Amino acid sequence: MQNNSIVKPSDFQLVTSSVMCYAHSMRIDFHSHFPSPDSIVCTAEPCPELLSLPEPDPARPVADTQCTRPSLMLFQGLLPDRWTEAKQAQLFSLLASDKHIHLGEVGLDKRFSDLIPMQIQADILRSELEFALQNGKNICLHCVRATGLMLEILGGLTLRPFSVIWHGFTGSAETARQLAGMNIIISIGPRFTGAISDIYGANPDTVPETDYEGTDAREHRQMLESQYTRFERELNLSGQNLETHCENVFRKLNTTEPNAAR
Repeated sequence: MQNNSIVKPSDFQLVTSSVMCYAHSMRIDFHSHFPSPDSIVCTAEPCPELLSLPEPDPARPVADTQCTRPSLMLFQGLLPDRWTEAKQAQLFSLLASDKHIHLGEVGLDKRFSDLIPMQIQADILRSELEFALQNGKNICLHCVRATGLMLEILGGLTLRPFSVIWHGFTGSAETARQLAGMNIIISIGPRFTGAISDIYGANPDTVPETDYEGTDAREHRQMLESQYTRFERELNLSGQNLETHCENVFRKLNTTEPNAAR
C-alpha cells in the first residue's frame, strides 16, 4: 500500500454493490485491496466487513455482479498512519477469531515519522509480528524508506519459512538476496522501476501484485494482466510458465499455514 486511497471500512457498503468480481482464472494477484476470488487481499486497517461476504461457490463461475470473500487468502492489517490502540486491539481480535485470517499489511513508513516516530513504529510492528508468530499467521509487510530497520526487526525473529510476503518491493538485488536467505517472498507492483530480472535472480520467490485500491473488477483485471505481461517479458517466460511459478510460490505460502487444508 503506497497511499491513503484504499477502500476504508466506512466505504465498504458502497463498494460491495459495485461490479467487483470476475470469472475464475489461474492468475494470482499477490497483493490487492480488492476482494476478488484470485487475490491475496490485504487491508490498511481492520475491516470486519470483508468477513461478512459470502464464500465463493466452486460449482459455478463468479458473475460480474457478485462479490465474494477472497478464495485465496485474506489478511487484516494496520498501517502506521492508521494506528491507534483501539484499532490494534480490534486487529488482534479479528486475527484470533479465524485461523484463516492472516496479518497484513503492517510495517514501517518513514513518510509518517513526524506522526509516529520510527522507533515507535518499530515497537508496534514487533508486537504485531510477535502476535502473528504466536498464532501461526502468515504476514504481509509494508516498508517505505525503512529497509535497514525492517531487516533488523526481521533478523531478530524466528520466522516460519515462506510465511512472509514483502509487498510493493522497490529495493535492490542485494536486499532481495537477503530476503531469500530468510525465505521471504517478494511481490512487485506497478511502481517498481528497476529490473525485475535482477530481483528474480537474487530471490526466485518473486511474484507480481497490483496493490489495486479501486472498486472496478475490469480495471483490476487489466492491471493484473499488465503486471503478468511485464513479468513474462522481463523474465522471458511464457504465460503458462509464469502462472505455474506463481502457483508454486503461493503453494509454499499456503502450506506454511498450520493444518492447511489445501
